Amino acid sequence: MSARVEMKGLSKAFGGQPALRGVSLSLAPGTTTTLVGPSGAGKTTLLRCLAGLVSQEAGEILFDGSAVGKLPAESRSVGFVFQSYALFPHMTVRDNLAFGLDVRRTARHTRDARVAELSALLALDPLLDRRPSQVSGGERQRVALGRAIAHRPALLLLDEPLAALDPNLASSVREVLLSTIRRERTTVLWVTHDRADALRLGDRVVLMRDGRIEQIGSPPQLYRSPVNPFVATFFGPGTIWRLPAAPNGHGLEVKTPLGRVAIAGSEIGPVTLLVRPEAIRPAESGEGAEVSVAEAHYEGDRYRLRVSYEGGETTLEWPADREIHKGDSLRVRLESSLVVLLPPEPTSTARGDWGEPEALAPNKE
Repeated sequence: MSARVEMKGLSKAFGGQPALRGVSLSLAPGTTTTLVGPSGAGKTTLLRCLAGLVSQEAGEILFDGSAVGKLPAESRSVGFVFQSYALFPHMTVRDNLAFGLDVRRTARHTRDARVAELSALLALDPLLDRRPSQVSGGERQRVALGRAIAHRPALLLLDEPLAALDPNLASSVREVLLSTIRRERTTVLWVTHDRADALRLGDRVVLMRDGRIEQIGSPPQLYRSPVNPFVATFFGPGTIWRLPAAPNGHGLEVKTPLGRVAIAGSEIGPVTLLVRPEAIRPAESGEGAEVSVAEAHYEGDRYRLRVSYEGGETTLEWPADREIHKGDSLRVRLESSLVVLLPPEPTSTARGDWGEPEALAPNKE
């Protein structure tokens, strides 16, 4: 049965270097939360603390209100799917699936029924008598998932389970993982390095940096309402501008390098805007501003362009109704409703300078 999982002020250091700095997070029963952040953010350390593989130095972990932070790993109702699969090479697929049930001394008929259920659910029936070395990467990942959920854990932890798979295989395994998780109604914390997956898979998204949580929210909240420039830059390309604003009768008007935009607000003075590619649209003659194409990448139904304007560069998408080439001039405008007004001051967890207007690079690991 899935559990409400609460982490309160978790801290952990390795060799004097903090890995977690007072992390507090709640996971609602039966929900999937994706956890993202740059290398060294503390994501895997958080998972290992929850699993009991390392012990936190401060703070509490509670499952349905009961403290489990001092219990050994085998006494916690946790399933863990590792990036490396971590299957037992000397065991068959059948025995790997049954391992957690055997450890818990499950009755044989109950164990066999659960293994049969999982092998059917995960399309593993033809592979049950093979060893991990005799099946593909995608099949091994399905076995790892089945082993992790066989005992119906209160919490399922996924540590970048798709990272070792090629894109096409990752896509099919992703669908299997999602459908299985939904069927099992498990509480899930899913670490991923893929930012698109973080938005696509999670009921909620948690973004970490330097052992702290920067922002928690629904996928649209983190994409459309980032609390600081770090969150804004993490989830996609775009441009940040710090510009003066003036009242226009219904809010504020801002003159940008790509034309004027109207935004909600009342405080007169500089504002910080995030302009993502989808906010930049083709314009009629006389509207917006003229830009020059610096790079053009054809993607079938659209182009992804990097364009230059007076004072900088940005990324945008353009209809593929005609060919676009490097050096072409285009006329663009901003869609005011898609321009994001960033908070006027960094939040207490944000670190770094708001800085000058900057172009944001596409997602990279």
